[in-house]
Amino acid sequence: MQQVSVRKQINRKLEIMPIEMQRKVLIYIDSLSKSSLPYGVSGKKLSQFAGVLTEENAKELTLIIEEGCERIDGNEWYILTGY
Repeated sequence: MQQVSVRKQINRKLEIMPIEMQRKVLIYIDSLSKSSLPYGVSGKKLSQFAGVLTEENAKELTLIIEEGCERIDGNEWYILTGY
């Protein structure tokens, strides 16, 4: 019963907000729902992949990840949010 009341209150407030504020609310709601998703996979499930990569492949993959993760995209938030 209380959940319906919360939804009604949210809907009422959204109806009177400008579209840009509604978009911000949507982005916020999306971030909340993503943060409640289970994180990762258990090690047991990943163990089936142990030994699949050669040492050379593993080093190459490590280098690619390190190089790619050290870059900063100044437009990243603009692309995601449009602001």
